[in-house]
Parts: sequence; C-alpha cells; structure tokens
Amino acid sequence: MSVYPIAVAVFAAVTVGAGIGWWRLRTLQHVIRRERATVRLTEAAHHRDTQAFQRRIHAAVAEHRTAELRDRLLAEAEQIVSAEYARTTRHNQQEGDTP
Repeated sequence: MSVYPIAVAVFAAVTVGAGIGWWRLRTLQHVIRRERATVRLTEAAHHRDTQAFQRRIHAAVAEHRTAELRDRLLAEAEQIVSAEYARTTRHNQQEGDTP
C-alpha cells in the first residue's frame, strides 16, 4: 500500500471534519444571533410595558390629586355657603327666610 491513498484519505477526512466543524460553528452563530435578537425584543417589550405602566400610574396619581383638591374645594365652599346662610337668615328673620 502506498502513501498516496492514505494521504488522500486523511486529507478527505480532515476536509470533511473541517467542513462539519465550520457548519456547526455557522449554525451556532445563527443560534446565538437569534437568541440575542430575542433578548433585545424581550428587553424592548419590557421597557415599553414599564413605560406604559408608569404613565398609567402617573395618570392615576394625578387623577387622585385632582379628586382630593376638588373634594377640599367643595368642603370649603360648603362651609362658606353654610356660614353665609346662617349669617343672612339670622339677620332677616322677619322676612320669613328661616325654616
């Protein structure tokens, strides 16, 4: 047996092995790219959802503060009206304004 057929067989085996290695490396690179894209999309969705949640919370807090201010203003207005009503009916009893 000569060296030539053995060298061809070794060269063919090394070439096939290198091709398989290259193909696996390329497949692995594609998988890594897909995983990185998935992570970027997930992070972007999380960021978007977090911002939307913060906007809803800020809107709810603003609405709550507005409601508190409205209630306080209504209470103050009611006190003013009650005081004014008590003052005017006490002085005008002859006009029949008292209940």
